[in-house]
Amino acid sequence: MADDQQSSNRLLQRLLVAGGTVAGAYAGLAATRWAYQQTLPPPSSLPPALDWESRTLETPQGRTHLYVRPGRGTPVVLLHSFNAVASSIEMAPIAEHLAETTERPLYAVDWLGFGRSDRPALSYTPDVFGDQLYHVLTEALDAPADLIALSLGCEYAAWMGLQAAPRVRRLALLSPTGLTTHRGPSRLGSAALALAGRSGAFELLFYRLTRRASLRRYYERQVFLDADAIPERLVDYAYDTSHVKGAAHAPRRFVDGSLFLPDVAHEIYGRLYRPTLLLTPETPGPTVQQFDLLPTVLDQNDHALTHHTVPGGLMPHWEAPDAFFETLMPFLTSE
Repeated sequence: MADDQQSSNRLLQRLLVAGGTVAGAYAGLAATRWAYQQTLPPPSSLPPALDWESRTLETPQGRTHLYVRPGRGTPVVLLHSFNAVASSIEMAPIAEHLAETTERPLYAVDWLGFGRSDRPALSYTPDVFGDQLYHVLTEALDAPADLIALSLGCEYAAWMGLQAAPRVRRLALLSPTGLTTHRGPSRLGSAALALAGRSGAFELLFYRLTRRASLRRYYERQVFLDADAIPERLVDYAYDTSHVKGAAHAPRRFVDGSLFLPDVAHEIYGRLYRPTLLLTPETPGPTVQQFDLLPTVLDQNDHALTHHTVPGGLMPHWEAPDAFFETLMPFLTSE
């Protein structure tokens, strides 16, 4: 009995030491994160991504920032992607081309948690962004719109093409996600991300991985096919938008796969009935997205979906703008 008691005491001492070490590490992480957060400016301090009027729209989850170019005719809404450094700068070539060549009202939306929109520390889920886009379509616009979306933004644009169909005229989906069977991290990866999120380690890692050199490598290896086509304007704004208060909140949910819509290929793309243009790279190559489900989705919904390939990687409007606009503009102007 005495030996058992001594063994129990030794075990308790080890657990207390280990617990103290973990608690100390956690406290150190929290202190480091808090200190760094105090140096960061608010999202509203970011320079404009587009040289348009800035407006805000209050939604239940936070304040949405909109870039607006007033005009007449059918509105066009531009929706950027979701990633660690997403913002409306991603849509700049499209925004500028439309502003030069049309008189239509133009809107570019910063998703909540990105760009100049609010970045609250809430639980980001698909419903947050679906609700945000619904409020934009029903409150900020006075007519049904054409939606042009990029990457994961396409899933939400298509979702609203069903949920808010009277407010959507047609959709142009650029490098849409959801067209492959492999989405999100492994279970082990998800568990590690959850732990990193709770401890604060994800946020500190996020700021290290969003340095300019790291961002350029990301665009070079996963987005663009031609490294020489990566614009400094895009890299610089990606750095700026990732170094403001709350910048890591929404990206963590993107990285852990929480923001993907379930079975979007068949349950959403496959059920669309508004005219929809899908644009994918001629040769995806080493980019982060693949499109192996595309043939079956086109067969499922051949009456609404039209597919074209364009040169370049996942952002052909930056990399091969002439070919991109030759494909996009006839679709937007057709009746």
